[in-house]
Amino acid sequence: MSIRPCVATALALFCACRHTTQSGHDAALGASVTAPSSTSASRTATASTPASGPAPATPSGAATGAAVTTAAPRIRVSTPVSRYTCPSVVRGGVFRSFLASADTSAAFVDGDDWLALVNRSPLGALPPEYAPTDLVDVRDGSSRNPGECEGQRECLRRDAAMALHRMFDAMRADGLKGHVQSAFRGFGTQCWLFAAMAQQARRGFCEATEQSALPGHSQHQLGTTLDMFTKEWADQGARTGEGVFRNGFGCSRGGQWVDDNAWRFGFVVSYPIHPDDRQDGSRCVARSDHPAAINPKTGYKNEPWHLRFIGVDAAARFHSAWEASGPGTPDEITLEQWLRAGLAGDADLPVCDGCQCGACATLAAEESRTPCGKAALWLDTDGNVVSPTEQPHLIDVRTSLASDDSVVLEMVVHIPAHTPTQPPILAAAGPFYTPGSTFLALSAYPAAPAHRYPDLSGAWRVAVEPIPPESTRWPWRASLASGDLAITWNHANVVLPAKAGDVALRMRISAPRLQRVRVALLRDGEEHDVREETIP
Repeated sequence: MSIRPCVATALALFCACRHTTQSGHDAALGASVTAPSSTSASRTATASTPASGPAPATPSGAATGAAVTTAAPRIRVSTPVSRYTCPSVVRGGVFRSFLASADTSAAFVDGDDWLALVNRSPLGALPPEYAPTDLVDVRDGSSRNPGECEGQRECLRRDAAMALHRMFDAMRADGLKGHVQSAFRGFGTQCWLFAAMAQQARRGFCEATEQSALPGHSQHQLGTTLDMFTKEWADQGARTGEGVFRNGFGCSRGGQWVDDNAWRFGFVVSYPIHPDDRQDGSRCVARSDHPAAINPKTGYKNEPWHLRFIGVDAAARFHSAWEASGPGTPDEITLEQWLRAGLAGDADLPVCDGCQCGACATLAAEESRTPCGKAALWLDTDGNVVSPTEQPHLIDVRTSLASDDSVVLEMVVHIPAHTPTQPPILAAAGPFYTPGSTFLALSAYPAAPAHRYPDLSGAWRVAVEPIPPESTRWPWRASLASGDLAITWNHANVVLPAKAGDVALRMRISAPRLQRVRVALLRDGEEHDVREETIP
């Protein structure tokens, strides 16, 4: 994730240190230093052979071949963390929000895997001590140890650095000059940077989590990820004092070039704008009429400068899968969904840090040990969702007609804490079931394209169907999660923690001639507490 420059005095000094060497840095980038000498292939030539030329060298050991194969099911095995070295984000640290000790005691990610699934969830963390063994200075290709890459040098793993030079050659052929703002960052540096941002952000810790990864959860620690701009963009930011991390890079000529071409060199933009939140189909402009927090498919806001190297062949395969997924539709995948091959749902929930309560997950087995208490999804030590021993059940169902003749169902459901559920979440402001819509075709909000919310294993939902039933069984379904989550989490299909207690749920259905309905709780296709109701 990005470094927001100068968010604190210490961070300002850090940025200033980097900026003093940037001009020389840019001058060297793009000239072949460790990569074989290559001609500056034109954009057209590169486009015709996206996977041509030698593939990046693969590392030895377990990760051999990972950079040049398609995505495979991620088998996540936990390893104990012997010493967590970021005390500022744990209980007793400087922030009111914090991580439970259980969420800092295990790591599930093998950083040497070129397709490692690093994200905001408890399962997406690297060990604090992890650092690549093949880091090189991107300026001259010289081998560097992690400590040497934490100061004025920008480092990447050797294959990623070689690919970056090839991409910069192609950019120069199109009249653009690349600029690396930040590359490898170790766990300690990420801890310090996150704390600095959280101390200065207007909404503190929680605002920082939308734009910066918690230590251990940053793709930068992999040594394959960089924040990249153009020299022109960086120079303009220096003149105005706005820096590089300002709005608009995605729509600049350099940002559009990166969006169109980075995959040809093995790089993927990890954090795009969600299709629902794009203005008029643009990939670089967000809607202004609808507040967009994080993209729930990635866990973060849009960062058009954030590039992760996965290998030329893997990036080509991802790009093909992305094209097949329906760009611009709710089904459009990101790198997160591609890497999740074999895993259920669109994404893993963020770790429970006090910011996403009601949409977070924790390995802590006791409510008092996590800041979100009952409003959390429980995971076992292997990362599997744990369901409470008690099942939810219907307490009451009432039906009525609204002024527009739509049917309103008001239901009270007893929901044990930590019950897994899933979207769609029906809030007071919608969404509503309009004529013809079902849980497999429901707009998250007006003028948005229809989403699909197929069943996720173990998740409970309240469901309604007409009597007699139609071809789609239980066509109207609703989450047991808090309605406050609708604005963000209806943009993905994920397992969420249900709201605990005796919870009132409201469903509005516009279905002409609907006279009788059946109401139930559903899990894995099984019906529970089935009731029949007559519409007054």
